[in-house]
Amino acid sequence: MLISAACLFNSCSKDDDDVAQVEPKEQQTNNQVEEARYYVKYEVSYKTRWLNDVVKVTYMTETGEETSRIDNGSQTGRWEATYGPLKKYRTTSLKFFNQSSHDLNTCHARIYVCREKEPFVIKAEGSGVNKLELSYNIDF
Repeated sequence: MLISAACLFNSCSKDDDDVAQVEPKEQQTNNQVEEARYYVKYEVSYKTRWLNDVVKVTYMTETGEETSRIDNGSQTGRWEATYGPLKKYRTTSLKFFNQSSHDLNTCHARIYVCREKEPFVIKAEGSGVNKLELSYNIDF
């Protein structure tokens, strides 16, 4: 009788160990894997032929498309802004256009993207006259 009680005790103890090993696996499958966060930085520099030319930039943020009017009262200007967090596979875009009737507004623009706390990296770059459109789909 002592032997069967000891076997029964060992059997129960072994089952308890198996249950203890299963619980962490179940907890792991129930936890969601946290997605990486991305940030986008837009940068625009431009030269106009006339003083007080008005230009606009339209860009994508974490909440949707936004537009900013740039009127700095000189023949050169610079605009930049950073937005996020964004999710992977989100398309970023930047559009520059001349709102006034004057010609010869030259523009140079860049889209930078970073993941978490990594440094920003140029993902799209271009130049144009009176208008420019850039886009990048976050895929790294």
